[in-house]
Amino acid sequence: MFKQLNRWLIAWPLVALLFVAGCGEEKYTGPESFGPGEVNPAMNEAFADANESVKKMVQDALVAFSKQDFKKSSSIINAICNLPDLTDPQRQTASRCLLTVNDELVKAAQSGDKDAERFMRQRSAMK
Repeated sequence: MFKQLNRWLIAWPLVALLFVAGCGEEKYTGPESFGPGEVNPAMNEAFADANESVKKMVQDALVAFSKQDFKKSSSIINAICNLPDLTDPQRQTASRCLLTVNDELVKAAQSGDKDAERFMRQRSAMK
């Protein structure tokens, strides 16, 4: 009886320690944005096999991004993210690119771009 109790008393703290140690690892914080220079190649690679209408949306978003029209690029990539037939890698790539575009939009607003500021206010009012 005491042997079983001793085993249990030794095993229980070890199990608890393993559980706590396993739970204390890095926590997932969501997708990370790409660097601005990674948006174009990432989107082109992820959507290489997409249908023509989706490819056109991707190209329109990338052209807008390259022209620093972050409002337009953000709107298009947001629409892409909401398409029902995306693969998981496509959705993840589009989401990460949307974060990048929105980061650039924030930078533009902070540096005095009134259109970017207005767009961000309108978007936050719609949430």
